[in-house]
Amino acid sequence: MVLILPMMEQYGKDYEYEAPVKLLDKLLHSMPQSPDEQLVVVSQVLVADINIGYEDIVNTQVLAFNGKPVKNLKSLASMVESCEEEFLKFDLEYQQIVVLRTKVAKEATLDILKTHCIPSAMSDDLKT
Repeated sequence: MVLILPMMEQYGKDYEYEAPVKLLDKLLHSMPQSPDEQLVVVSQVLVADINIGYEDIVNTQVLAFNGKPVKNLKSLASMVESCEEEFLKFDLEYQQIVVLRTKVAKEATLDILKTHCIPSAMSDDLKT
């Protein structure tokens, strides 16, 4: 039940009534394949020039990054940070794909954080 706390943070104490059914179904009926497996979800896309066209993606599971399966949020953060390929390609559920130029995305990060008053690109537990 790794997701209960994040679900509560996102949807409040009544998350079982407020969260999307598809996420609740995975939380309640899916079994992790390993102890560190987590469901990684794009809850919303922040407004920025680089994200134009992707604004409507909400509450959608991230399945793979540049062709590699996403095991948990920490592994995804590590793959993105260390990516040296030309593109960042996120395979999402429902056959959705997000593709961003790596260099442009990394350059835009600080402006996006500042615009949305976000203190850091990731929490300390994801940096280690």
